[in-house]
Amino acid sequence: MTRQTILMIWIGGAVLAVALYLTGPDRFLAACLDLIDLADAAFHTMLFALGTQVANVVRAAAIAVYVVFVVLAVMAAWRGLGGGWALVVVTVAVLLLVWRPDTYYPAPIGRWFTVLVLAAVGASVMTRRLLGPQPPGRGSWPPVPR
Repeated sequence: MTRQTILMIWIGGAVLAVALYLTGPDRFLAACLDLIDLADAAFHTMLFALGTQVANVVRAAAIAVYVVFVVLAVMAAWRGLGGGWALVVVTVAVLLLVWRPDTYYPAPIGRWFTVLVLAAVGASVMTRRLLGPQPPGRGSWPPVPR
């Protein structure tokens, strides 16, 4: 053993002696269990707060990405690249996933996450259509004067 290891053991013993003195030797185990319960309650409170924040972030991102998808789908449809049916299908899917007749019970976060993924896939497809080459024989909308 090295001197540092032995010194650490003596320091640990001194800390234990102070802890035993402060809590009382007969209440030390109960104090340790109370400390574990307090740490557990603090951890669960933190998880609850983070969970609420994550739910708000997912809902906000899902709505924003859906709006981006709608704008890109309308632009693709105007250019004749298709997008109208995708807009209808994704909109119906979004409504089926998150719409509730009453607002007392909001949609679960899993449904909002599904909307986020669906809208992100739709937006990426519309982006690829808009950035890709236009098919032959298709003009742009609105028509550009020549």
